[in-house]
Amino acid sequence: MKINLIIRHISMALILFALVACEEPPVPLKINTGQTLNEVAVTDLKGKETKLSLATGKVTVLNIWATWCGPCRHEMPSLDRLAGLLDKNKIEVVGLSVDTDDYVVREFLIERKVGFKNYMDPAMSVSNDVLGIRVYPSTFIFSAKGELLDVIEGWKEWDTEEMVRKMNRFIG
Repeated sequence: MKINLIIRHISMALILFALVACEEPPVPLKINTGQTLNEVAVTDLKGKETKLSLATGKVTVLNIWATWCGPCRHEMPSLDRLAGLLDKNKIEVVGLSVDTDDYVVREFLIERKVGFKNYMDPAMSVSNDVLGIRVYPSTFIFSAKGELLDVIEGWKEWDTEEMVRKMNRFIG
């Protein structure tokens, strides 16, 4: 009886190992560190098409998120607190929601008391076609000239001392 149990455990371990070993590498992003992105076409929170400049003379922290994304919902308050801790003359936080309903996005931002600028990418043309994100949320950090400096995938607690220091290092 014990031998059957041991054989079953070994078999399960081998199957799990085979599944992990066969896993494909992640799809690369469509923009790489060092590449420049001057502006992208987005929609404002009233449904009007506009351009979002990433070469603003300030470091831009661009967070791609959605109201239906649990981790996105979790990190938004700390991202808003981070925006309040940074020098607004040198660095700005901007959100880009992939939701299709601007009313839902506005209500979410009001409910969560999120004050930093937000836009929408309802067709996911920026998030998928330009950036090639793999995970929600994803945060892209651009230099004052629009050069991609860093990508942070997944949710973070943004208002920690460590993250504030990291963001301030980007402004030099």
